[in-house]
Amino acid sequence: MGAALASSVSIVAGGLTAVIYLLFKARHLRLCRLKRSTKSLRLCLRNLGYQCRIGSSALLGEATLAVLMFVGNRVFMHYLGDYGVAAFGISCYYIPFVFMAGNATAQSAQPIISYNFGAGLYDRVVTTERIALAVAVACGLTATLLFSVYPHVAVSLFMNHENAAALIATNGFPYFAAGFVCFVVNITAIGYFQSVEKIMPATIFALLRGAGLYSWYLSL
Repeated sequence: MGAALASSVSIVAGGLTAVIYLLFKARHLRLCRLKRSTKSLRLCLRNLGYQCRIGSSALLGEATLAVLMFVGNRVFMHYLGDYGVAAFGISCYYIPFVFMAGNATAQSAQPIISYNFGAGLYDRVVTTERIALAVAVACGLTATLLFSVYPHVAVSLFMNHENAAALIATNGFPYFAAGFVCFVVNITAIGYFQSVEKIMPATIFALLRGAGLYSWYLSL
């Protein structure tokens, strides 16, 4: 109960911080009253729809982690029982850190790419995306190397090495980490397509990673 209450308090605190800042501290970005005219409501709905279309791939990208955990738990429970689920749970604690590396790379490049794309400076768009992809590959390789060479260190933070689940996790981490490069590059590519308003490629990339390839791979 204490852990659940602490999680709720942290979420509420984060939301209140944003609202208080927008209401009293922000100088340029402020909450505004919604106009009730037919034209204003129509334009508001149009803009919301446009934002949802562009952001749908980002939504699918976030849902990827949920799909991974759900399908992974089902498969590990079927083949390895409770010890397998416990081992997979350790990897689920670490995968958000890898996701953050890709997400940070994509979001750092997005403002630069979208601005230069709108200005017609396509050479800068290409240069920025190449740098972002290079950073993504470097982050993915670093994560793969760490989890492949030192899996026992990662596992030891959660359970004793003599535990059966710890042995499964230690042996499985190198295989699990082999896809980190593709994972981070995929997130970066989705960010690029969103920045240049190519909704279909971004959505396809997100679907392949989240609902397609993960589900197929984990079901083997």
